[in-house]
Amino acid sequence: MKLIHSFDFRTMKKLDRSIFNVRTGDKWFNNEEQHYTDQEDTLYLTDQGLVFEAILKDKTVESARIDTEDTLYFKYGRVEISALLPSGLGTWPALWLLPQGSPYGRWPKSGEIDIVEHIGRRLNVLYFSLHTELYNWQKKEFYTYEHPGHDVTEVFHTYAIEWYEDRIMFELDGTEIVTFYKGEDGRDVSHQGWPFDQPFFLIMNLAMGGNLGGKVDYQALPQKMIVETVKIYELGENDA
Repeated sequence: MKLIHSFDFRTMKKLDRSIFNVRTGDKWFNNEEQHYTDQEDTLYLTDQGLVFEAILKDKTVESARIDTEDTLYFKYGRVEISALLPSGLGTWPALWLLPQGSPYGRWPKSGEIDIVEHIGRRLNVLYFSLHTELYNWQKKEFYTYEHPGHDVTEVFHTYAIEWYEDRIMFELDGTEIVTFYKGEDGRDVSHQGWPFDQPFFLIMNLAMGGNLGGKVDYQALPQKMIVETVKIYELGENDA
């Protein structure tokens, strides 16, 4: 594979706004509680990396979310992200991909790839998932796998996917955790069951509460997700 984009946030002095969109607002999905802001107290650079910090300000939970919609999107290849995850009750950090342009329709019709998700109420569990029109969390049947992550809130780990036409493999620190295959177990192979034949863009965010995050412990705030590096590779002629 060929490296086509590399971001080392530990050496950056300023976030490149021509690549990374910083999202703001107080109305989000899944009954999440956070208000996303574009402020230096919720999103900032240090020698450890890019910090997403959830804070309590004037009885409001504020946090950060960035993405590369319309600026950096890709089809097939490999994504690697080195990150340290938060530990407080109610935290819901996510490193994930959504479709550029949503050609098959709004979520979940055009798909979602969750490189990793984590929640503070289950500190020792990592979630690796795909969502499609026919198979998503709302239908209780979808491509998902839970994996132990005993120290993910204490040290940095590298979360990765390798995305091919017929499968998506999930890795933790270079070790394959699970691979989901197009049409596995008799599942639909049309775009309703496997819409991963189009470009996707990257999202990184620290949500709070919501359907998966659960009850928020305000006393545990602030909480941080820190991203060291992001690397994106494209498939070569011999990659299959």
